[in-house]
Amino acid sequence: MNTENKYKKRIGSARRILLTCLCFVAIAGTHAQPDIRPYRVAWNEQSVNSSGSMPLGNGDVGANVWVNKEGVLNILISKTDAFSEIGRLLKIGRIEVKMFPNILDAKIFSQELLVEKGMLQIRAEKDGRKIDILCRIDANSPVIMVEGKSNFPVAVEVVNTMWRTAARPLTGDERHSGYGVAFREEPFMTEVDTVLRMDDAISWCHENKTSIWQMTLDNQNISDFNRQGTDPLKGQIFGAIAGGENFTATDPKKLQTVSNTKSFRLHVVVSKSKDAGIEGWKENIHAQLRRSIREPAAAMAKKHSAWWADFWKRHYVIITSADAAEKTFEITRAYLLQRYMNACSGRGAVPIKFNGSIFTTDLNEDIGPGRKGFDADFRAWGGNYWFQNTRLIYWTMYHAGDADLMKPFFDMYVDALPLARFRTNRYFRHEGAYITETMTPWGSYLIDNYGWDRKGKPDGVSDNLYIRYYWQGGLELCTMMMEHLEFTGDSAYFKSRLAPFIKEIITFFDKHYKRDTDGKLIISPAQSLETYQEGVVNPLPEIAGLHWNLERILGHAASFGDSAFIKRCRSFRNEIPEIPYRDTNGIRVISPGSNLGARLNIENPELYAVFPYRLFGTGKPSLELGRNTFAWRGYKSWNGWHQDAIQAALLGHTGEAKKMVVQNFTTKHSGSKFPVFWGPNYDWVPDQDHGSVTARAIQNMLVQSEKDEVLLFPAWPKEWNVAFRVSIPGNRILEGTYDQKSGVRLAGRPDGVNIKIMID
Repeated sequence: MNTENKYKKRIGSARRILLTCLCFVAIAGTHAQPDIRPYRVAWNEQSVNSSGSMPLGNGDVGANVWVNKEGVLNILISKTDAFSEIGRLLKIGRIEVKMFPNILDAKIFSQELLVEKGMLQIRAEKDGRKIDILCRIDANSPVIMVEGKSNFPVAVEVVNTMWRTAARPLTGDERHSGYGVAFREEPFMTEVDTVLRMDDAISWCHENKTSIWQMTLDNQNISDFNRQGTDPLKGQIFGAIAGGENFTATDPKKLQTVSNTKSFRLHVVVSKSKDAGIEGWKENIHAQLRRSIREPAAAMAKKHSAWWADFWKRHYVIITSADAAEKTFEITRAYLLQRYMNACSGRGAVPIKFNGSIFTTDLNEDIGPGRKGFDADFRAWGGNYWFQNTRLIYWTMYHAGDADLMKPFFDMYVDALPLARFRTNRYFRHEGAYITETMTPWGSYLIDNYGWDRKGKPDGVSDNLYIRYYWQGGLELCTMMMEHLEFTGDSAYFKSRLAPFIKEIITFFDKHYKRDTDGKLIISPAQSLETYQEGVVNPLPEIAGLHWNLERILGHAASFGDSAFIKRCRSFRNEIPEIPYRDTNGIRVISPGSNLGARLNIENPELYAVFPYRLFGTGKPSLELGRNTFAWRGYKSWNGWHQDAIQAALLGHTGEAKKMVVQNFTTKHSGSKFPVFWGPNYDWVPDQDHGSVTARAIQNMLVQSEKDEVLLFPAWPKEWNVAFRVSIPGNRILEGTYDQKSGVRLAGRPDGVNIKIMID
């Protein structure tokens, strides 16, 4: 009997779903946390170039670290919000650390990412001489630490290898790194850094003397928003300083040890400020360096390790099998490392970038048509945000218990709400707010999408047909905000920050569209994601999103503290059209909408009713309809940002979900050495959508939750053993193990939760 039929048989009997604790589950005490040290990444040879780097990060500051064939330690430094005057997300820079005599070119060599500690260890041995170097980015301060110990005296030289030394036109394919404004007729110029002169350190920075902020407002006929908004780019300065005890500057770009030593400790401080001026910035970052040097090394390292220990304690999924063909080691390592990548870049001032995070590298090989030889500031699709891509990273964080990492994501959109309200009133003369699919960090359209020549064109109608009426992202963001409340129970944060956003989005959809003769909403003009464009009526994502959100809003009415809004939501719920359907080869399936026209992209809008709006799926009366729709979906793919793996898991397709997870997590970018530098797929390396979709699929194979009901193992392969600790709604934890011999063991059952265990 195939997996599909076995599953149908299993869900067909309530007795088989509601397995009792007495016959199937052993209740035990708290499980010991699994050891994740086996999933470290280790190399025994130097790398050719930056494509052979390992990532380090503290959530805001990042670095790609590698030792090249010549024995030079390279540190490519990044920061989550280092936006230039034209909105490019720039690197901070790169330093080289050289040893004399050189030992890092030794044949006996290792570079290992100690993932459980957020550290990187480099060891080399040559002719009886040994050196041990530890690199980390401190979890509690913006400091990169490089600590070396050797059995012989060594001289250390640190060189600033900055590349932004002269302005040049941003032209050709390189314009893609400035996507948003770079495709105008007159090219923008690339950025230039400033080297600062110091006696005991080397330092450099970039200052935004101009800004495109007002240009975006002017382009979009909201120039007067500058009376309440503030330019986020102009006056911004970011850069770094490197120094330490026994180091002196021999040149504005070169630092070296005063005397040979058997131990050294290099501090690289990364800083950003606004409106301080270069001299003020220089004074502040120099003071930060001095404080870092004075701080006791052992105490600093202890606090760093404690942060990472707490991070790994709150969630894990460790999959094992006696059969090496199951590739469970590779899958587990990929899952853990993708979460590690989130931790490295998820505590900054802006959300994680889907197109490379903060770990883009120099283009040392041809990664796409004509895209070779660009510096590390390049990334396809630039420094701005695509909601459809960005949200996939954050859907992994609920079950992982990483609610703290979600706040930069929510904050960017909440902080853009004043502009969104202003724009809505200007363009459409009604209340509410909408978010655009492509967006600058401050909330405006990308000019490249909205259109440079706006003469004679109506406001609010972009030139780019792929995003013209693509406003459903606001509804999905509402869903994610409601889930944040349900998982964390943080009603104070919800009421102060998230509820006002949700009210504005719902109000927009209420006010913006007309009703038919039956009083039902007519969502038109519209499109169904990017796939079905102008002419669509009542697209499925919007219909499903309104149904899903209005039910949850009414279920959490007290958290809004607005009786008038709740009353309107009750009426509005009855005005939402039913889910659209159609027949495909005589089989009833969900439709992407009405009046669809030609398919112009490769999304499956109809399956938004499975994810992110879980109206159809396991444990729901409409499972068969959801499965039929999945079987007849318009485009079948699961790499990059495709959601097929998540939807397969939510529909209980164990075999298909497993196949997709295995393929995704065992396939990476061939030009990169690090195992989870996925891509480029549709975007860039490392592709954060590819790893995030696959991680969420694993979570939904293991657990699906809604309110106080949890489905455990709804799409889990019985041949995969697993130890897990996952968060579930109500700020609760579900922890346990499964293996074929012992079955399921839970470390207690959270109060008030109905757990349905769904595995043979």
